[in-house]
Amino acid sequence: MRTTRSTAALVAAAVVAGGLALSSPAYADPTPAGTFRQLVGVGSDTTQDVLNALAGDTVNGKSYTGTAVKAASGARIASYDAIEPGTGSTTSKITTRSGGPTFLRPNGSGAGRLALTESLSGDKYPDSAGVSVKGQIDFARSSSGPSASGGALTYIPFARDAVGVAVRGPALGTLTVEQLHDIYSGSLTKVNGQTVYPKIPQSGSGTRKFFLASIGLSDATLSPTVAAVQENQADTALTQDGALVPFSVGSWIAQINGVSPDYSKSAAAAGGQLAAVKLPGDNGATSPVTTVNGKLAPVNAYYENATFGRDVYNVVPSRAIDPTSIFFDKDLYDVFVTSGSHTAAMASDAAEKVIADFGFVNESYNGSVNLTRHAKLGGLEQSGLDVSTPAAPALKATPGDASLKLSWTAPAATALPLTDYRVTLTGSDGAVVATKDVTAGTTSYTFSGLAVGSYTATVAAANLNGTGPAATWKGSVKYVSTTKATAATTAYGRTPKVAVTVTGSHGVAPTGKVTVKEGGTVLGSGTLSGGKVTVSLSNHLKVATHTLSVSYAGNTKLNASATTATLKITKAMPTVTSSAPATVSHTARAKVSVKVTATGTTPTGTTPTGTVRIYEGTKLRATGTLSGGKVTITLPKLSRGKHVLHASYAGSSTVNHKAGADFTIKST
Repeated sequence: MRTTRSTAALVAAAVVAGGLALSSPAYADPTPAGTFRQLVGVGSDTTQDVLNALAGDTVNGKSYTGTAVKAASGARIASYDAIEPGTGSTTSKITTRSGGPTFLRPNGSGAGRLALTESLSGDKYPDSAGVSVKGQIDFARSSSGPSASGGALTYIPFARDAVGVAVRGPALGTLTVEQLHDIYSGSLTKVNGQTVYPKIPQSGSGTRKFFLASIGLSDATLSPTVAAVQENQADTALTQDGALVPFSVGSWIAQINGVSPDYSKSAAAAGGQLAAVKLPGDNGATSPVTTVNGKLAPVNAYYENATFGRDVYNVVPSRAIDPTSIFFDKDLYDVFVTSGSHTAAMASDAAEKVIADFGFVNESYNGSVNLTRHAKLGGLEQSGLDVSTPAAPALKATPGDASLKLSWTAPAATALPLTDYRVTLTGSDGAVVATKDVTAGTTSYTFSGLAVGSYTATVAAANLNGTGPAATWKGSVKYVSTTKATAATTAYGRTPKVAVTVTGSHGVAPTGKVTVKEGGTVLGSGTLSGGKVTVSLSNHLKVATHTLSVSYAGNTKLNASATTATLKITKAMPTVTSSAPATVSHTARAKVSVKVTATGTTPTGTTPTGTVRIYEGTKLRATGTLSGGKVTITLPKLSRGKHVLHASYAGSSTVNHKAGADFTIKST
């Protein structure tokens, strides 16, 4: 619960802190001291009070416990004021996590976004002389859009506000955009005879940035004589007639109506008001506020005008609200994001009633992260930060059984370290099939259970700046096939055959071509029938053990597959036949005709070559050389009597040796 200090104590504290004495403000940080919550926010003065209320704390004496926004888990927000509650000190410090560092309180939208950036990067806040605030902040309140390009931060519209001009004195009751430009550039010093004393919110204020842009100026073109004051505090800005200062209309309404802590009622009582402004394209001036039942209320025409109407935002890390990211924060998502059927707790009916009570206008796009519905993307807001994203990784893809394995190597290092990889698979129609975010140390991912078809896979590396260009693979995913092959031992000269069987997963029947190779040489091929084919090879493969590669080319549903088979080619077995005369004169020389044939002897088979010897017992009698598988050998003169002889084929590199049957010659 938020508590209140006595006025005397506050004044004393203000003197010590060098801040401003405030009239009975309520404490705004989570109290009592040591109260910590899951979702920490800092930044904009403009939206701090309404965020304090939505945190369920007490604001200006009213408890909002009953309307505290919560995540599904029950997690709540902790909203820390831009300046120290009670003292107005701009140099006070906060601690947002139990055991965490104590650091300077971020004062304004820009400071809040910087602190959020440092919480992500781990750098020191607010500068190198500060402390590391890594992991100490979850979101930033911001009354202006991005100051840096990129996609690291998402600006979620929270409500509609407007920037008015708080003035003192009747001469400034109506102003034009042109007059405001000239006043703040220093070229116009009097309006309706009244000397003007322009003030501007502190550096880093979202209201300051928005207002200057609306009147065509910037910090560089702002007159150096314009004094800086704390944002949305009319009492310290409107100290004399002719004073004027940009002011959140929502904050003015909430303060004057007594909803927010009061920093402006004294100025209002002394003649302070929000000037009517002649908006571009209008004939007359439009007041930002009206009175309804004695209370100030927004004028929608002013809020919706493109010149001074503005969205106010809660800024979150983009990766933290991406449900597919490893950095996804469900609590943060539940509280801030409206997407599809999911409604942000910040956009509930109860929350929007609180938002309206604090002078803001609710819009249909509250909580939207859609860039066409007022959400914005911005980069990290740290001066001098390297804004490069990682290059594309080197990608390799391996299709499997209704699956796809992606492997990659990390790209070259960037100034900011890699944080994760985004892996995406899309179908042939361009629709996203699956997305996966994996840690920076991961180098592979497999998509499984895929339908047969064409796909595109991408892998992109990310750092805090965002996601870099993707490496891309395009190809087909099919079912797996398995190839098996056997080859029987075959004698040289016979036709070797390889029996191949291919099976497909998921009940798919294989069709298509099978090829048999030895090394890079194709030995044969065939077409499957019923998942089988016998491939005949050359009958002239050399006598040896051959290692064959057998590959199936695949089809429209099945991946290719391959196996090996061992084929042993042995020497052919010969048949030796002899023809010789039964008798011969002992003075004559007998002639023996020998024919050697081998298995597989065909017009394209093998014809034995080599030496044939005629033996009588173990005694060599004569030798001849085959020609066309035949030879006629003339024996030496044989002594009278019977001679038992046989022909012996010596064999060759392709045919075994063999002895023929005995034959008898009688020498007379």
